[in-house]
Amino acid sequence: METPNNATISAKIAEESVTCDESIKGYVEPRFECPICLTWLRDPVLTTCGHKFCSQCIYTWLEKEGACCPVDSRPLKSGSDLFRDLYTSREISQKRTTCPYRQFGCQVELSPVDMETHISQCTYRRNLLESQVQNTNNAMSAESKLWDPPPKNGTQITDREEPSPDWQQLLKNLYERIVVLEQENRELSITVSNQKNQLAIMCLRNCNGVYIWRLKSFQEKLTAMINDPLKMFYSPGFYTSQNGYKICARINISSKNSNYLSLLLHIMKSENDDALDWPFNGTMYFVLVHPQDTEKNICEITSSRPDLEAFRKPTCELNKRSFGYTEFVHVCDISNFLQHDSLIFRIEVRAHNLRYS
Repeated sequence: METPNNATISAKIAEESVTCDESIKGYVEPRFECPICLTWLRDPVLTTCGHKFCSQCIYTWLEKEGACCPVDSRPLKSGSDLFRDLYTSREISQKRTTCPYRQFGCQVELSPVDMETHISQCTYRRNLLESQVQNTNNAMSAESKLWDPPPKNGTQITDREEPSPDWQQLLKNLYERIVVLEQENRELSITVSNQKNQLAIMCLRNCNGVYIWRLKSFQEKLTAMINDPLKMFYSPGFYTSQNGYKICARINISSKNSNYLSLLLHIMKSENDDALDWPFNGTMYFVLVHPQDTEKNICEITSSRPDLEAFRKPTCELNKRSFGYTEFVHVCDISNFLQHDSLIFRIEVRAHNLRYS
């Protein structure tokens, strides 16, 4: 029986390393991937906004990055908005993957999460690492030669037609580095996206009750509303002041006359409600902006009525009752206000019963 030489051992180690990388760090089903660490979900939790994270990842994120979801930036409270996802945990635990050292004799089959713990203790892995130590000096020497300049006489090195095992190990190291950089880039992209969302929220909070609502691709929206009279479009929530009332606008085909477009307001639930006066007392301005001539703007002004449910303190995300104009503009006149297939509304809400509104 022939005794395997160092090159054979190195080749096996390189082959084993690639297999390990594919099994543990390779493809993860999207529904089982944590958006923060980008690996298999560990002790998964589900947020009230419908996203899954590793328990440790999301709690650390909320503590360091602020109490908001990393995916959609919705506010999250660690005590009330996170729930253990036992169903997903069972799904992952029922999956089986073989040990990457199986070709060397290990017959263990475990879930992807448990497999990482097993690998650190695998007897076959330790045996291979001991063999690898014997070739460390040769590997370092080969790696250093990779950066040597080519011979000045232009001669070709003919004894390297195929990558040696040490080349394979170096390529693997470079591949792993690329994976790490891609992960860091993805995390950075998520951070930038969250910062943009936070900036947009700050703008809505500090608009002092004046919101410019630009509805792009309006013809498509109008067609959808005509085909489905129950179809509605809502604006983002904006505030009458930094710590004031939260409002959103709504458009839809009028339920009274299908030839008209309705423009209405909803009072939304906010973190300030317990400190505000109810029912809401204020004045509302509705303006459909003409793109060429402001004198052709359609303007309507109205005041709140304390007896209406629409102005009471919200008990859900937004008041079920709205207030505004059910026949604000005739559908046939909409084309006169379109520019680049966009429609622009200016909504102004002034609260009267807040001294510093």
